[in-house]
Amino acid sequence: MKNLTRRSFAGVAAASVLALPLFGCSSNQSDSKPTGDAASTGSMKTVSTDMGEVEIPVNPQTIVSDYYLGELLAVDVKPVIASPYALNNPFLAGLCDGIEPLNTVSAETSLEMIAEKQPDLIITITEADYDKYAKIAPTVYIEDGSRSDEDLFRYIASLVGKEEAAEAYINEFNDRVAMVADEMRTIVGDRTVSILEVWPQEIYTMGSHFARGGSILYDMWGLKAPAPIQTEMVDGDVTYEVISLEALPEYAGDFILYGVLDGADSAYVDNSQLWQNLPAVQADNVMPYEQVAFMHRDPITLNHQLDIFVDFFRSRANTAR
Repeated sequence: MKNLTRRSFAGVAAASVLALPLFGCSSNQSDSKPTGDAASTGSMKTVSTDMGEVEIPVNPQTIVSDYYLGELLAVDVKPVIASPYALNNPFLAGLCDGIEPLNTVSAETSLEMIAEKQPDLIITITEADYDKYAKIAPTVYIEDGSRSDEDLFRYIASLVGKEEAAEAYINEFNDRVAMVADEMRTIVGDRTVSILEVWPQEIYTMGSHFARGGSILYDMWGLKAPAPIQTEMVDGDVTYEVISLEALPEYAGDFILYGVLDGADSAYVDNSQLWQNLPAVQADNVMPYEQVAFMHRDPITLNHQLDIFVDFFRSRANTAR
């Protein structure tokens, strides 16, 4: 989880009390550092947040988060309420027992549900809800895109007194990524890797700044993307691009990670001659992924993505170049 920041685009923040997002958050390179150094004062501590300094409990026990779930679960902290958007992540299955999904029917029902739990800490990604939440309990607003994934994890861990656990998790993950990096680069060689995702009548392509494991592939392993993706979405700051079916040959790599939005009909791509004639398709170098899981980028999700990537590329180790 190195040198990556989250940055959302219009309409795709996290799960607010009014609406759920469609995409996972994006990333871009940043030198920002976590600002969670706390000055303890009795049972409370003062933390720097993206809304200024806030006093929170030193050891919060009843936590609500409207987005950041995997980060908390990775350090064995279980909130009492979490966003349905985060709870639907298949990579978190088995870890969420007892966590209630936030009722998003309306702002009123969400706030009532949170208030009933009498939380001592609320962690939110939704600036518009900050004042409402702050009337219920000490609230930390974390601006989307202001920290790297690694620093965000450290910051959230600092809020709940789990700094050492987060550091151990980060070190273990980075070691796992590095351990197979040379092997993955050898398998792929000078061939390219692309991430393509099908939505209703739209094809999205992404690089290293928009989840889907691109940070592992391009930033940490140094694999190369087709030229338009490499230039704009790996070396540059573009998060994603919507392309036409006719543009597929230009954006399709020798290996393709291929996702389909849940409920979307991908037949217009799958059955097209353009798709069928792609070298990656003809060589069976296509890795389908579950979009609802891959759009997240929390530490647990990244670990699962790493395993999936390693299995996929190892299975293609003997494919012709």
